[in-house]
Amino acid sequence: MAPAPKPSPSVAPAPRPSSPPPATPAPPAPPRTAPKPSPPLAPRQSPTPAASPPPPAPPQPPSKSTPTMSSTLGQLSPSFYAQSCPGVELAVRDVVRSASTLDPSIPGKLLRLVFHDCFVEGCDASVLIQGNGTERTDPANLSLGGFNVIDAAKRLLEVVCPATVSCSDIVVLAARDAVVFTGGPAVPVALGRRDGLVSLASNVRRNIIDTGFSVDAMAASFTAKGLTLDDLVTLSGGHTIGSAHCNTFRERFQVANGSMTPIDGSMNADYANELIQACAAANGAASAATAVDCDSGSASVFDNRYFANLLDGRGLLRTDAVLVQNATTKAKVAEFAQSQDGFFASWASSYARLTGLGVKTGADGEIRRTCSSVNG
Repeated sequence: MAPAPKPSPSVAPAPRPSSPPPATPAPPAPPRTAPKPSPPLAPRQSPTPAASPPPPAPPQPPSKSTPTMSSTLGQLSPSFYAQSCPGVELAVRDVVRSASTLDPSIPGKLLRLVFHDCFVEGCDASVLIQGNGTERTDPANLSLGGFNVIDAAKRLLEVVCPATVSCSDIVVLAARDAVVFTGGPAVPVALGRRDGLVSLASNVRRNIIDTGFSVDAMAASFTAKGLTLDDLVTLSGGHTIGSAHCNTFRERFQVANGSMTPIDGSMNADYANELIQACAAANGAASAATAVDCDSGSASVFDNRYFANLLDGRGLLRTDAVLVQNATTKAKVAEFAQSQDGFFASWASSYARLTGLGVKTGADGEIRRTCSSVNG
């Protein structure tokens, strides 16, 4: 989601792509203990509008440090809600499955959402808060989606377990389930996060990875958060699902008189022509609505095809392509291209580290009643 960038979603540590494409059929559902909701779904590429504008986050100074692996991470536990809300994971899974079945772009949106949340102020659902000057107003976050799914899960849980489950835990669970829905590994998730009180657009740019970043720039961002180069390659694999708007990779082409000419020599020539044809209708205002699969030929399935595509010069975003221009990251890309099991095993540990960034517990946060606004 690379991190990012989906684009969207969506990881590696999400650069700023748009949201994803069709998903594969869901795995068989386990016995259900929670009622299945029918969440309202937002149209593709459009953020979910709120019924009325919620209050903005309380004005507070920006954090002076980027979120790192939290010292409170040890307070989280997979069984945190065993007594207070034992059906929480089933409830979130049902909401994700229902939404993803109706809108195949949902899994990539949810995966991108967790990257954009955790990389700014930590995994505290600060990206969900609406209002003037909040994280959601930064241009990097305007194409985020999946908020309606998180809201639907929260509404359900407020009925069965009121004032118990945090929005930040729901975001982490929903992204995990999005990976499972598209054929990826079911990884254990530690729970017990509390929701943050700060959401400032001014905190976004210095934390989110841009689609034009080099490996060194991405590595610096990851290192500052206590993550490694292996995490960078692994989490970039989140781009195995999802799509990106044509304007997020325009820097790899020269655009003049309505035509696109490749200027990035690392790109497979046939692939470049495919992108030119796909984006032909995206000149001008239409570029905001035209999207291309991040993982050519396999964007609806969470698998290791993304890494094989990188080796073949078929990485969509510049942040994808540069992973094979660095000896260390290229070796890891080649390893994952040969072994899906290896990628899945690495995904489990890297996702755990990602979702441990800047965790808030106890008095450091709250359990929001509504995910889009702090408690008043």
